[in-house]
Amino acid sequence: MWYNVIFIVIVFVVAYVGFTGYSLAKDNINANNSALEQLSRSELADKLGQLPKNPDLFEEPVGAMCYDTAAPLNRVQFICPDCGEMTVYHSTFGDNIDELSSYLLLVSKITKIDVELDQSQFCKKCSPTVTSPQYGLLVKYGKNKKAHKTSNISDEDINLLYEFSEGMKEHTTLYSYDKRPIIEYKKRLEELLGTKIKL
Repeated sequence: MWYNVIFIVIVFVVAYVGFTGYSLAKDNINANNSALEQLSRSELADKLGQLPKNPDLFEEPVGAMCYDTAAPLNRVQFICPDCGEMTVYHSTFGDNIDELSSYLLLVSKITKIDVELDQSQFCKKCSPTVTSPQYGLLVKYGKNKKAHKTSNISDEDINLLYEFSEGMKEHTTLYSYDKRPIIEYKKRLEELLGTKIKL
């Protein structure tokens, strides 16, 4: 019996608190509206008269121009695949670091020869004395043999190696799309592969 009485009292207290909060919120809304209703027509006309006649002619005051945001720096972060060290380069037109993604894509196409792009010269930790880094190619001939390294390669060299590995008889240049017999590039292919070849 007492449980029922206590339960009913709790319900009434909760209902009273809930409706009191609702009525206070309702009174606050009415109070805000009444402030707007107190302005007379003449006061509203005065407020509207203070607004600029033509909003297009309104000029913002000019402040200090030194607060304009600066253009982002052109820089590239190179992370060495060998040691994991990060080196930051300022990327400018003609800088070799910008060619990294295209070189990696070209090398990934060569599947019949074990070839790897050598990026070690771009790492300040692996090659601290190099001032003008260049890409290289590593050609591997088995697990126990030392890889043959060719420095200062171009995308044409990688393309030439790809065409040779696929057994193509003509070399197509990347930029002019000229086709020439691959035998004309025999000397360069031997430099890239580190061995004599027959064409």
